[in-house]
Amino acid sequence: MASHFKVKPTHKAVKSYYAALATYADQSVEHEGALRSAFQNLLSETGRKVGWTLIPELSLNANGHQIRPDGTFRDEFTIERGYWEAKDTDDDLEAEIKKKIKRGYRLTNTIFEDTREGRLYQDGKLDMIADLREPQRLCDLLNAFFSHTDPAHEDFNKAVDEFKQRGHVPRRTNIMPAPSAWAWHPAYISSRVSRTTSVPRLSANRMSTMSMIW
Repeated sequence: MASHFKVKPTHKAVKSYYAALATYADQSVEHEGALRSAFQNLLSETGRKVGWTLIPELSLNANGHQIRPDGTFRDEFTIERGYWEAKDTDDDLEAEIKKKIKRGYRLTNTIFEDTREGRLYQDGKLDMIADLREPQRLCDLLNAFFSHTDPAHEDFNKAVDEFKQRGHVPRRTNIMPAPSAWAWHPAYISSRVSRTTSVPRLSANRMSTMSMIW
C-alpha cells in the first residue's frame, strides 16, 4: 500500500498545471471553475501514481446531511484517502474553510486551495500552508497529502503489504465497498469465499483476526 512516488517540480503534470494557469492569465480568466480544472487535472494525474482515483463532486454523508467536496480520492479498495476543495481567488480562504468545517467537511486528509495558497489538514488539524505559486511548495503539499495514511487504516495497509510480499494480492471485487474508517471490519468482508487466510492479531485494540481473499 505504501508508495515511494514523490511529486517534483520537473514532472509533466506540474509543468502542465502552471502552463494552464499561464494560459488562463493571458486570457484574463480568473473564475473558480477554470482555475479549479487546472488543479483537478494536476491532482488526477499525480494521484494515479500512488493508486488513488479522483472522483469529482462525490456526495458524502456528514452530520445527517449531504456534502460534496470538489474531489474525493479513493484507493483500489474504494477506501476514501483524501479530499480536495477549491475556492475562488477573491474568497477569504480561511473564512471559507471555517464554513466547510462547520458543515462537516472531513479533515482527515484534505486540501483547501484558492490557486494562490493551499492549506492541508490532516488528522483533524492544520498541517501545512503552502504558497502554490512556488513549484517546490506545491510539490511539498502534494507529497504530504499522498503519503498520508489514516490511523484507522494503518493495520490493514500493513497486512495488505505483507500479503503482496508473499505474492497474494486481495481481490477488491470480494470486498463490499464501505467509505468509512471501519471498511475493513470483518462485517464488511464477504463471507462467500473459496479460499480464506486468517491474519494474525494486528492490534491489541482491534480485531484479533481478519479474513482476506486473494
